[in-house]
Amino acid sequence: MGRQRSLDVPIKAAALAFCLALVGGATADAEDAPAPSSEPASAGRADGDEPIERRPYHIALHLAADVNARIDGSLRDALVDQWRALVTRFIGPAWRVDVVDPPSSLVGDGLARLKVEDFGDADPAFDKTWLVWIGRDPKDFHLVLSGREYDAAARWLGPLQTRRATSPADLTRALLDLSTDLFSPSALIVGQEGGGALLKVQGAAIAPASPLGTVVAKGTTFIPLRLVSMRDGTTRVNRIAYSYLVTQSVEGSTARCSIVSAFRDPLTQRIARPNTLAAIGVKPGNVPLRLRFVTRADKSAAAGYTLTERAAPDGPPHEVGITDRSGRITVAPGLVDGVVKLRLLAGGGEPLAEFPMMPGESAEEREIAIDPLPLAADYQVKLDALRDQIVDQVALRGRLERLMQARADGEDWEGLDALLKEYAKLPSSATFAETLKKLKDEATKRAYEATKSTVLTKNLQARFSDLEGLIDGYLADDAYNAYADALRQKKANDAQDAKAAESKPSSAPEPAPAAPAPAADAPAADAPATPTKPAAGNAAPF
Repeated sequence: MGRQRSLDVPIKAAALAFCLALVGGATADAEDAPAPSSEPASAGRADGDEPIERRPYHIALHLAADVNARIDGSLRDALVDQWRALVTRFIGPAWRVDVVDPPSSLVGDGLARLKVEDFGDADPAFDKTWLVWIGRDPKDFHLVLSGREYDAAARWLGPLQTRRATSPADLTRALLDLSTDLFSPSALIVGQEGGGALLKVQGAAIAPASPLGTVVAKGTTFIPLRLVSMRDGTTRVNRIAYSYLVTQSVEGSTARCSIVSAFRDPLTQRIARPNTLAAIGVKPGNVPLRLRFVTRADKSAAAGYTLTERAAPDGPPHEVGITDRSGRITVAPGLVDGVVKLRLLAGGGEPLAEFPMMPGESAEEREIAIDPLPLAADYQVKLDALRDQIVDQVALRGRLERLMQARADGEDWEGLDALLKEYAKLPSSATFAETLKKLKDEATKRAYEATKSTVLTKNLQARFSDLEGLIDGYLADDAYNAYADALRQKKANDAQDAKAAESKPSSAPEPAPAAPAPAADAPAADAPATPTKPAAGNAAPF
């Protein structure tokens, strides 16, 4: 969301318009409010000329108790006096509370079922009306305080808030805690800066008695409102749907808020009628958020879709559940303390709707129309199946590569050869790439042919790109080629060594040739000569 210009309406004039909406003629938006009132606006209160940041909140408290709570009139009066003392001690002059006696007939155990229309006769002299009911839990017999706040200017009925007290002695503190839960500040949107909104908050310049009495702080959440001046002189209050302003910092009485919205420019000034932008605070309630999703074309139930939830603006998502046969689903309170982003998914990943919401904001069921995108969801399922196959191949290849590394380190070349043969039988990356290309070409063709249903959504295009990257990055054959080259090199070296061994002469001495056999009448060459027998006349003298 880009930078926008400040509002053309001056702050003083905007405050006056907000006061006019307060005292009469205000109507709610078409989403959850009655038709415009034709009653003329009154002259306003005595403090109407005060700057909005110095104007305290005039509050009417309607307090009643169930008979089972055993709180009689004297105990109720004592509770109110002690509670007033705590308000003075911890809150300060920002609250001007009047206890209405007798309380309104709206106070009872049916607070969760109340609607804005039930407050048609609310006293416009009060900024806010608090309805507080004290009952008893039948399971553990603890006292339970429940309440709701009605803002006259915004015609906004806050969510149900509850507090528990283990005994009557804890009622005063529990009532103070419930009061802080009920209280929602009012503000005027006086400009936009850096993609956020600037709010002038009512009572923000009044010094609190303690940090508990701070009107606005970091994290305070507002709902933006558009006060439109009608031709009959009344002011129509329209809530800007699926939009919230979350306070990031407070400078004096001005709150700088980030904009969390399902729309690109929720605070646009491209409105034909004169209008002013205001805001009302909102807090998570203790009631479940009930949603019903229907198809935009025929309003049939959107059954079997997955709803996820994540803290705004970019918290980790987690699954809430799946819509039932009637398209309904319930978001339990308390999972996230603040604005959340809900996303409805088809086919396990194709977003059909995404919008911010405050858990427990209202007990009324909200109907949300969606386009089911059947073609895109069909391709989403196919891509998920292909992705599962690719992930399986990545895991299988990784296992084989680790085994091949072990065989190569241990010089088990026969085992490496067997693993390479097993690796070669796996589907190649070109097979998956060709399958993905066929799906993309088919989806592109159907996108040109489709007239009423979107096919190539941004999410689907991103999925195609992710799978292409997965194939290129994790199904490459680099490891296989490296081990195959190592095995070939080993075999080549072994062959070369064998050939060299065959061609090299032996180092052992050769035996001498055998001598020829002597003749039969010839004396042996090495035999000694036979001595000659001497003659008789020459006989030895001895």
